[in-house]
Amino acid sequence: MDAISKINLAEILPRLIEALFVGLLIGLERERKRKKGDLAFGGIRTTPLIAILGFLAAMIAEVTTIFVFIAIFVSFSILVAISYHRSADHGEPGATTELTFLIVFVLGALIYFNYMLISAVVAVIILIFLTFKPQFRNFAFNIQDEDVYATIKFAIITIIILPLLPDQTYDPFGVLNPRKIWYLVILIAGINFVGYILFKLVGAKKGILFLSILGGIASSTATTLSFTERSKSTPELSRNFAAGIVLASTIMFPRILVIIYLLNAELGETLLLPVAIIFVTGIVTALVMFNMKEEVKLDNINLSNPFRLLFAFKFGLIFTAILFISSLAQHYFGDSGIYISSFFSGFADVDAVALSLADLAEIKITLEVAFNGILIAFFSNTLVKAGIASIFGAREIRKYAIPGFLPIILSCGIALVI
Repeated sequence: MDAISKINLAEILPRLIEALFVGLLIGLERERKRKKGDLAFGGIRTTPLIAILGFLAAMIAEVTTIFVFIAIFVSFSILVAISYHRSADHGEPGATTELTFLIVFVLGALIYFNYMLISAVVAVIILIFLTFKPQFRNFAFNIQDEDVYATIKFAIITIIILPLLPDQTYDPFGVLNPRKIWYLVILIAGINFVGYILFKLVGAKKGILFLSILGGIASSTATTLSFTERSKSTPELSRNFAAGIVLASTIMFPRILVIIYLLNAELGETLLLPVAIIFVTGIVTALVMFNMKEEVKLDNINLSNPFRLLFAFKFGLIFTAILFISSLAQHYFGDSGIYISSFFSGFADVDAVALSLADLAEIKITLEVAFNGILIAFFSNTLVKAGIASIFGAREIRKYAIPGFLPIILSCGIALVI
């Protein structure tokens, strides 16, 4: 009794409110997806109470014994098991709901022990799985053997290769570290794979605008090539395809900024303002270009699984070459050598340029040089995509692609000058 009286209400109340809020959010999604006449327990009222039950069980266990928490959890688990048995008897053998209730109970306990961030993250993950149930099922049905084999191969080779690679440099400039290079290959492939997974989750027949956003996450170059090719078969949609290419290319900038920030936080902060200017310019331009009278649908766009060994080795070689050439150019030609190599390297892969300069900024070059080099790579890469759409697409797409890319190109130039 004395221990309970010592509990600080001012400290406990915010945690209790978060537990209630987490349970309420999950309960709201559960209630929204409940079928009419569903008799299983657990809706918008019950789920918050489960979170509070876990919270109180943890609080009581702290002032008494852990066995109290175990007893309450076991009792609640029996209740959940009864619910599952009842649902299975009515032809609904899925256990997602019951597992969700057990997790909500544990989340309530974690929140009491002040694990607020991890509880919030887990709650968001649960909401994603509950909300996008049809999309996840569609994703599972659309997985091809090629995707499975490519992912398994990449995972196995990565697990085997990464620990074996030496963590030291082997060049006269002290920049070529095999383990770091392979780690960055995994980082880029992983980010591309997230975009690919999003494409699979979305499925077919989605609007160009939505596909363009996801395309910018997965591969803006692949999206540019796909939309350019499609413009030749459906030239009447050239304006929308050009807008999609501009939008996908715009999404590339914050995507690369995140990667740079993970590698070099100081450089990422320096690039934040110019990237924000370029990003806003591109978004406004793309939205103005889109024909908003009707949502144009597509069957699909051509994006292959990025988890391929060929991609990994290709990117690794490109990154290594750019890193070495940039160091060589800086050694013999100073900062101007970095800028020239960044411009031409941006034609091939802006990810590799950004990563190499972010890495060099920690050991060989100043933040200002890395900053300018990355903006130059942005500039040249944007020129290449505008050229791809204008040269290889339908004649009609040229009328929109060049004016669409012009504001982005100008904003890159302005950011560089400033």
